Amino acid sequence: MRRRLILLFSVLLITVGAFGQNSGLGIGLSTDGLTAKYWMGGSNAVAVTWNFGTALAADYLFNKADMLNLTDETTPVYYGAGISLGTHTEPNDDGNKTTKFDLGIRGVIGIGYYLSSYPVDIYIESAPTLKILGGTGFDFYGGSLGIRYFF
Repeated sequence: MRRRLILLFSVLLITVGAFGQNSGLGIGLSTDGLTAKYWMGGSNAVAVTWNFGTALAADYLFNKADMLNLTDETTPVYYGAGISLGTHTEPNDDGNKTTKFDLGIRGVIGIGYYLSSYPVDIYIESAPTLKILGGTGFDFYGGSLGIRYFF
């Protein structure tokens, strides 16, 4: 069974290598948790990040592939907006902990690096969030470094 899975994964890698990173669905890991990106056209995408249970963020992204030419590989700059949902725990008046709902509006800016020989992108992004529920003000700690594999 293990050999079959390895063979299937190898065939998948070889087959998927023919597709570019600006199409399809990419799934990977980031410093925030699991990440996915779905291309909706040549320059627009939807990205989702889930940090294993306490927060979920979804963003609509605009990609500018020709904004930076740092290397021979494609290094697009992207920006967009989205929403974040989550929970946090805080003590209430009687000393017990209470779980509260969080809702925020995100702005996203980042840069990606697409490997030409593999269907992989590596990215770094910043996502400051304006909290609407579960607190007030800006949260400037949103951001991540990650890698995605495109199918």
